[in-house]
Amino acid sequence: MSLSALIFPATALRRSALTALCPLFAPLQVLEPPSLGAEGRATPPGLESLARMLKPAGQPGAAGSDNPSARQAAQLLGQWQQWLAQHQGSSSVDAVKAGVEPPAPPETFRSVMRDIKGYQGPDGKQDPGLPGVEADLLLHLAHIQDQEAAELEQALSQARQGESRLRHSMGQDQDDYQPVDYDAPLLDHLAPVDYTLPQEHLLESRLKAWATLAQGLGEETGWLATTSGAAARLLLERAHELVQPPLKEFRTPAGAVSPLGLAPMSPRPDNPLAQEAARLVLPDLSELDDQAFLGLAAKLAGNADFDLLRQKVDHLARRVDGEKWWPGLAPELAQEAKELAESYGDLVEQAGVRAGGKPRGLSLLAFPGLSRSQILALMAGQKPDDAPKLEQWPEEWPQGSTVVWALW
Repeated sequence: MSLSALIFPATALRRSALTALCPLFAPLQVLEPPSLGAEGRATPPGLESLARMLKPAGQPGAAGSDNPSARQAAQLLGQWQQWLAQHQGSSSVDAVKAGVEPPAPPETFRSVMRDIKGYQGPDGKQDPGLPGVEADLLLHLAHIQDQEAAELEQALSQARQGESRLRHSMGQDQDDYQPVDYDAPLLDHLAPVDYTLPQEHLLESRLKAWATLAQGLGEETGWLATTSGAAARLLLERAHELVQPPLKEFRTPAGAVSPLGLAPMSPRPDNPLAQEAARLVLPDLSELDDQAFLGLAAKLAGNADFDLLRQKVDHLARRVDGEKWWPGLAPELAQEAKELAESYGDLVEQAGVRAGGKPRGLSLLAFPGLSRSQILALMAGQKPDDAPKLEQWPEEWPQGSTVVWALW
């Protein structure tokens, strides 16, 4: 049974996302920017079997572009990526002392990108810019950031696992343990490590770049899924504006705004606005070390009951994908999702793993009447002309919905 997911807009997955989505979803897939090269990785080291990278067809990217500025930009990014990989964990001062040249200054890349954005075709009549090239370069940069964040989270996870083993060896995980003064050096008394990287201000550009390249992947790549709550919220907002445009203000003859304006409709099972159709509450497996987690995944993969569970989760999404949206669909799905989540937790316990920490929520978001290509257009900031309007509900509403899984 293949229950796979295509993650957006991330190009490398953090350990927290892997341990939440796997082994329920396998394999996980991420988009590979065409110019990335062999240095790119979809997962932190040691977890490569959980995800794979997909390169879009028909997208030569910056490295294969006819534009010399695009090829130069791809070469610069490749040099920076190699330099970062070779000198990971050391300062630039140490590298210079060792006789290693740091990469070219960012100003060079900015000037090259200005040339690309202002590019005109040979006849001078085409739209400026090279959308596929710009998307490739932006996601290449984003991948470097994603990969660094994933590796930093992996290091933090290993430190926490070491702390747990230390506590166990000292008997501090026993119910009758009494803390003493020399506990101060332990990690829980140190300042927490901030492994997050700011990217919210780039979210719209990143979604547009991802959607541009994802057109070359086709639809046989699994369900759309995101580990970014901000990306899920932005997509929901755009879908709401598409189906239900902002209401016009009512004004008096003197120009004052009328206080009797109608409030916008909220998403509910009895209307066609994009909404959460169901939610799976997943056990937190992030405290397992890599070997234990991979062992759990292998044990569940050989369990016929787990295979049946994955089939039922896939059927849950296929109901949303194929059925016409109606008021009773979401309540049915919500009840079924609750039962499936409980069964998943039971199977994990039967495999000998006791999940700790805070459970993760995985929402099944339904976009009634919208196709996958229309969802990609929304990601790119476009408004499809053929999208259904609210006045068509319910008699003329299109069949089916696009499914997006969102991890919270």
